[in-house]
Amino acid sequence: MLRLASPSVAASPALWAAAAGRASLSRSSYPLGAAAAAFHSSPLARLDTERQPHASSQYPLPNLTQAARRRILPAASTKSPSSTQSAPPSSSSSPSASAAQREAPSPTPAPPIAPPPPDARVPKRRITSMNELPKSFGRNQIIEVPEQVKRDLEEVLSHFKAPVRYAFAYGSGVFRQKGYTEKDKPLLDFVFAVSHPSHWHAINMQQNPEHYSLPMRLLGSDAVAWMQEKGLGANVWFNVDVEVDGKLLKYGIISVDALCRDLLDWETLYISGRLQKPVRILHDDARVRLANQVNLASALRTALLLLPESFTEIELFEEIAGLSYRGDFRMRVGENPHKVRNIVAAQLPAFRSLYGGLLKSFWKSVHTIGEVHPTTGGPHEQGGVRLMRQDQSAAVRASTASRLPAGLRDKVLGHYERKWNLEGAMLRAKEQKAHDAPDRDEHQVNLDVQLMWERIVQDAEFTSIMNQSISQIVARPTFNQSLKGILSAGPLKSLRYVIPKLQKKWASSGAGAKKEGDEAKRFIEADIEGRRLIANGDLDADAVKKQQ
Repeated sequence: MLRLASPSVAASPALWAAAAGRASLSRSSYPLGAAAAAFHSSPLARLDTERQPHASSQYPLPNLTQAARRRILPAASTKSPSSTQSAPPSSSSSPSASAAQREAPSPTPAPPIAPPPPDARVPKRRITSMNELPKSFGRNQIIEVPEQVKRDLEEVLSHFKAPVRYAFAYGSGVFRQKGYTEKDKPLLDFVFAVSHPSHWHAINMQQNPEHYSLPMRLLGSDAVAWMQEKGLGANVWFNVDVEVDGKLLKYGIISVDALCRDLLDWETLYISGRLQKPVRILHDDARVRLANQVNLASALRTALLLLPESFTEIELFEEIAGLSYRGDFRMRVGENPHKVRNIVAAQLPAFRSLYGGLLKSFWKSVHTIGEVHPTTGGPHEQGGVRLMRQDQSAAVRASTASRLPAGLRDKVLGHYERKWNLEGAMLRAKEQKAHDAPDRDEHQVNLDVQLMWERIVQDAEFTSIMNQSISQIVARPTFNQSLKGILSAGPLKSLRYVIPKLQKKWASSGAGAKKEGDEAKRFIEADIEGRRLIANGDLDADAVKKQQ
């Protein structure tokens, strides 16, 4: 066991005074070398000095008077630390004590926390809760439906035990379309966005094995999830012709990540195109609501770029509703040819609720110039059909085009790269610099992009290139998704799903077409009259008032 030696004889005051004098004399008279001076001034030396026990604490002094104590030790040793910092040195202190105090290192203050540089990029924060969004944000996405329909949809959703993060219902089973009678009982269409598709399918296979085809049940949930996310199509898995609580339905599964990518960038326009039309949200999610608001604004910008200077609001909504049907082969094979018109005619209030607030944000470039009421039927009780006019200057259209989603914007830029050869090859580089170059002057970057897009939107082929680019986005995922549907549903269910659509298309080309067309015309009579006024240029206030 290690023992520390202790002094056998107590030190006298004279001995301590002599020791202090020799220490101060040697420190003041002996010239230190450069290395020694550097060592004594280093932080390590100061730290070592502070950690050394003081003589007065290691060997207590005998009972001395205050005057004798001041003569033996420096003034700092008889005072508290707080008084040492504020009190000036005493005049009665010895010269050696003053020299020791002058050479004692002063404590170095801790450096303050430096603010981040002005060009530092703030990390993106992911929205995870609805409470993190303003209460009114995205309220336009909440479309009301009749109470009975609402109860039916919620009953179907409650049937599934697997966790769902975002769910919505759509189609003619939720929002009645013009051209459908009470005898028609269309499928209830659902889309469920989930966090982990493989886990979701595993739970759902145990609960509802009959929803999957026999090959998929044998392969298991991992194979279904792989086919959904890595296989053909639009990252969606559909189970069709399914009966739940006596209701016939079709539901699709997509991951939340894939859904948000499609909403923001328009990778496939498969589910994002569906959300550009009125849907009934059954289970909301903050991240999806935020991404879908961007999707709605992108759809509105795209429609405005495709429309002429003057248009009706029904023309605007038909342009939006038809974006996801461009390039869709099903519109030529099995879908109702008047589907887009029927959707808008039946859901005009829902479209107004969905896009009314967003249209107000375009108040600088889009204006309402009048309103036309129908003479019979149609949307008379809804306040008529509004006539609108937009600013088609190159600067305004260029600003709108530069904010298109990445999937569409890249295709438009790719066309003009090829069209303008070497000059066009600079377009993508300029666009990339606008997003990735923090050291460039922001005004100069924006100016480069603005001038580039001004030239593009003034090109005579711009509108046709926009339509062509949208068709390219839609065509392949839609066709591949239909092929995947044969595998997911099986041949028998696929036939039961396709045959009613073919019958509806054949009926629409026969005697029923005129009946359905006449009914739709009554609902869009005001729209037709508004288009006539626009075509004739009769958009003055008196001409519009005559139609009230």
